[in-house]
Amino acid sequence: MGTPFHVELVTPERVLYSGEADAVSLRTLEGEITFLARHEDYVGVADVTVVRISVVGGEADERPPGELRAAVHGGLVHVDREGVVILAGVAELASEIDVARAGAALAAAEAELGTAPQAGEVAPPGGAEEPARASSDSALALAAANSPQAAIRRAKVRLEAAGATSRK
Repeated sequence: MGTPFHVELVTPERVLYSGEADAVSLRTLEGEITFLARHEDYVGVADVTVVRISVVGGEADERPPGELRAAVHGGLVHVDREGVVILAGVAELASEIDVARAGAALAAAEAELGTAPQAGEVAPPGGAEEPARASSDSALALAAANSPQAAIRRAKVRLEAAGATSRK
């Protein structure tokens, strides 16, 4: 186990987590990153991602040790000697995600985009085209918050955070 440091995951509505951790992992626009104690100062943009916080339990901490997952739909991440702060516009703890609703949102977005499997077809691995392989037109559509591609990404992240799908 690493040296514990302070972590906060907050949205405009509430604090989802504030406590000690020994690692925080997430995807930023630059790629996947894990923060450990005494990480160099960093400011970045959080992608639509699953945030994984390796929680350190203690007397003052109401959560037991283990991994805390949350679906984050973009935001900022700030790291300094005090710890890690993730400021998300929208975020949901894995335990709060309605898996059936997220699955229905994924199916609806895939149907709108025309990527949903037809009767008797098997969905391709990863479902819709991955953002890294997307064409420039698709990449622009991903930037639109209400695009089917963005809805697919959000639903997949929610399902992954809830443990309902394997990580792609």
